[in-house]
Amino acid sequence: MPEVELDRGGAEPLHLQLSRRITEDIFRNRPRPGRSVVSERQLAEALMLNRGTVHRAYEQLMNDGILQQPEGRKTICIAPHALDKVIPPFPSIGIILPRQFSVFVSGDTPTPLKYLSGIFDRAAELGYAPMPLLLPQPDVPEEEVRSWLAGVLPRLSAMIHLGSRGFAVDRPLELVLTENFLPQVFISGYAQSEKIASVVCDFDSAFTALTGYLKENGHHRIGVVGEYGDGDRYFDYTYLHRSNRAIETLRRNGMELRDEWIVRIPEHSSPLEPMREMLRNCGSSLPTVFFCSNDSTAERTIRALTELGHRVPEEFSIVGADDTGIAEKASVPLTTLKVPMYAIGRAAVDLALERFYGELEDTRIRKIPSTLVLRSSVVPRPEVHFP
Repeated sequence: MPEVELDRGGAEPLHLQLSRRITEDIFRNRPRPGRSVVSERQLAEALMLNRGTVHRAYEQLMNDGILQQPEGRKTICIAPHALDKVIPPFPSIGIILPRQFSVFVSGDTPTPLKYLSGIFDRAAELGYAPMPLLLPQPDVPEEEVRSWLAGVLPRLSAMIHLGSRGFAVDRPLELVLTENFLPQVFISGYAQSEKIASVVCDFDSAFTALTGYLKENGHHRIGVVGEYGDGDRYFDYTYLHRSNRAIETLRRNGMELRDEWIVRIPEHSSPLEPMREMLRNCGSSLPTVFFCSNDSTAERTIRALTELGHRVPEEFSIVGADDTGIAEKASVPLTTLKVPMYAIGRAAVDLALERFYGELEDTRIRKIPSTLVLRSSVVPRPEVHFP
């Protein structure tokens, strides 16, 4: 039973209004091909219309290839390629930006551009226009937000989120996340709502490769420098859990990783004092390599160790994660676990459209494997004796 509203006093004939509204309802709800639709009599009674009006609307929809009546059956159902017929003439994929585009892509690393490049390239290949979108400000009245949504959503086939805006309460974002009109995908994290799909990086194979590489170079003892943050009300970012995942996986892969070798620091802060304390407390019982939860933390760890009088990589090898522009340009080029940001962007488009067409409605998470990138921050285990 489609949900339609008709303008009975308008100039447009009712059967044309009805066929258009049914088309819009199919676009919103994406019923599977072959699913039966309500009979002409039932719809006429529900909408208090003449049955002939409904018949003409159904006839129009069958001519358009949206509905069909299989041979030998009395029921009318959704045609095999109905969704191809009901999407807008110039289909778009909305990209929900956390801030203005010029601000979002500026900075020290090309991370946002890598994600966006994957989204733009894959969307273009599939004939979709990527549409960057900025949500209304949190203090905008709710009715204005709903009006904005009503104007934007019919132009889209899916939405991809690149992060929240950092507001403690973001009502426009809440309204978008609870909107069932379109499939939504979040990159490199998970939404609180199970209706939102995710594309994330899978580090398991990269950690296995890292473990093998370190052991080949005589490293069996590893420390971890990990950032922690306050989290987010709307999205659970995977990078905030990366150090815990590293600890678990490295230990499972046979590396010696003692609790006293784990250094946790607030986001974007220096590990200098925590490293000083750890080195002092552990004496000569130290790891020979440190895994850092991202490349920026790795670069700050190199600076901290240097300031404390240690040489990298001669005394301590360092491993980062992400493979952003920082990794290559660091004072010691970083061996790192590459997050395939371009591939994640492409996969987000594929997953969103697959869910739009109902092919993978139950698939909520897609994982893209990380790879190990070797540079000069890891060398064979040093024979260094600490006082």
